Amino acid sequence: MIRLKNLSNFDLSSLSLSMGKSINLKPVACLSIAMLLLAGCDNRISLAEEKMAEIRRSPSQKIAPPPEPEKVEDFVYSASKERSPFMPPNLLNPAEQDMNSSGVKPDLTRNKEELENYQLSELIYRGILVSPTGEQYGLVQRPDGSVASVKVGDHLGTDYGRIVEITATQINLIEIVPDNRSGFVEKPQSLVSPAS
Repeated sequence: MIRLKNLSNFDLSSLSLSMGKSINLKPVACLSIAMLLLAGCDNRISLAEEKMAEIRRSPSQKIAPPPEPEKVEDFVYSASKERSPFMPPNLLNPAEQDMNSSGVKPDLTRNKEELENYQLSELIYRGILVSPTGEQYGLVQRPDGSVASVKVGDHLGTDYGRIVEITATQINLIEIVPDNRSGFVEKPQSLVSPAS
């Protein structure tokens, strides 16, 4: 027989048996709640299985055939000689526009100079040399370590760079670079001495 030890400090966690032993009810309560939950899960699983069996027993339904596709008349695009509305005009037929444009162009007929075989970043400006007649020469070091002299009007770099000024600290030049459309633009550039 189970009886309560002290009703004023009633605690469900422990009950006293008639023999004087107490029982901890927390694990018992947790176990019974878990059993109720599992019983509820079992009930839902059996309901789902019954519904699936009912669906399997029901007669199959006919599937409606897909609708007939509409007949579309052939379309002949007659504006193929016109400009595409999705292409900007400056990107159409770049070869044709190069021939028609009268803007900046590199001179492809002149002989390339030796320093035009190198990227500008590969060359190093080492300083200036002034001749007895007052003509200025820039000293440019190639990647192999040899030094070449250049003067105003000479070319260097792979972008058709033409030297326009030589100072003690840098060589200023004008390069002719593509403009991402169909032509070229002039772009100022400098080869600066590492000592400056």
